[in-house]
Amino acid sequence: MGHHGTNRPGRPVIPQRYIIASLFIAAMLLLFAVVQAPRPVSAGGVGAETAPAVMSLGGFESLAELRMEEGWSPRFQDAQDPDQQEAWPFEGGFGTPWEPASPYLADQGLALNGPRGHSEVVLWRGLEWRHYRFDAPLCSARLSPGKGSRLLVTLLMGPGRFETRLLEVPEGRVLWSTQSGPWSRFSWDGRAVLLGFFEAGEGKADTRLLLSQLPLEGEPAEATLAAWNEPGLPAAPRGLATKEAALSEDGQDLPGARLEISWHPGDRLWFPRGDRLWHGGLQGWTAWSLEAGQWVRQAAGIGLLTAHPPERMGLAEPLPQDGMLRKTSPPDRATWTPVGADAPPWPAWDAAWVWRENAAFDAWDQRWNESALPPERQRQALALSYRPEWRAALGLRASVKGWLPKGPEVALREPLGVAWIWVGDRVLLVRLVEVERLRILRKLLH
Repeated sequence: MGHHGTNRPGRPVIPQRYIIASLFIAAMLLLFAVVQAPRPVSAGGVGAETAPAVMSLGGFESLAELRMEEGWSPRFQDAQDPDQQEAWPFEGGFGTPWEPASPYLADQGLALNGPRGHSEVVLWRGLEWRHYRFDAPLCSARLSPGKGSRLLVTLLMGPGRFETRLLEVPEGRVLWSTQSGPWSRFSWDGRAVLLGFFEAGEGKADTRLLLSQLPLEGEPAEATLAAWNEPGLPAAPRGLATKEAALSEDGQDLPGARLEISWHPGDRLWFPRGDRLWHGGLQGWTAWSLEAGQWVRQAAGIGLLTAHPPERMGLAEPLPQDGMLRKTSPPDRATWTPVGADAPPWPAWDAAWVWRENAAFDAWDQRWNESALPPERQRQALALSYRPEWRAALGLRASVKGWLPKGPEVALREPLGVAWIWVGDRVLLVRLVEVERLRILRKLLH
């Protein structure tokens, strides 16, 4: 994910370094340097127009309050998506399904880790908190897009061992569970789950990611594995498993529609629909379609793939001579339309971005080619409004200074019109003031 400069919190993570061994990949890196924009404010970029420190919002209506015992916190343990290169802010962005997981779950609840390896998800239902408890730390928790009728959790079961479960909400019944890596996600349309783990390779450069698509209803169907044998497309990269016997024992036990891909630093996955998957990186791109329960390639090619969620994919393709050609495609099929040469350079991919037409913005008010969206003004107002509660908790619990050294944590969920406020000993759900910005975001994202 691209860094958002001073407007977006997060812990720095040292980027992976690797050697480019071919002239083609070197050319692609140069192309990447050309197309990525804008840069963070700290690097000379331009953010949104500065808003007043506090707007005259009045009081915020409190909808729910959860008092937390000492040792519990809305934090994940060992969370790491395969294509997540930087730490994701704990409070999350808009809460879209293409973001990494946040412990603040839409407008419905929280994911909490506690002492002695215990964890729980608490959901506000029927004017009361419902508790879904686990005997292992939570790495990830997500509610299905839309109605939130499914809860997807990934648990740390031991050193290097993870398990993902899909639960029915509000009943709490486990629909299925399987071993996995330290991550899981819903498709953008909320119709399926994607998970997976890295298979052991012959060397450091031989990294293979085994993925699986699993359903939201009932038990997974009979397991399948992508064959990589589509006419007119390149053969599978050397060493990839295309037959069941070539998988590890864990890979053979993994249920669902499976797909093994070569994985390189900087690669990314996009899962816009339950039956569509895109994989892109410096080696090129591939569009996958689920047909009769098995993954097959729709198309593949060279160029740098990106996404403009929720409506488009983007591609920067090198021309035979100099320069590049940019194209866009619907996310459900590889049907490319050229972009005019006079169009401004696209921003580098970041899961925080939301796109509408030819403009993008994020929850921290960074924006690209966007001037119509009103500025975000409620985050700072909330932080100041609940600072007295944070100071009170600071005096009661020594742990608050470690968790929240600078003040209360504010997790806006603007499309839903609410925010979560962690003041140290309590988490509150409050209603945001209804302003034009919220109306625009609600129409775009729901």
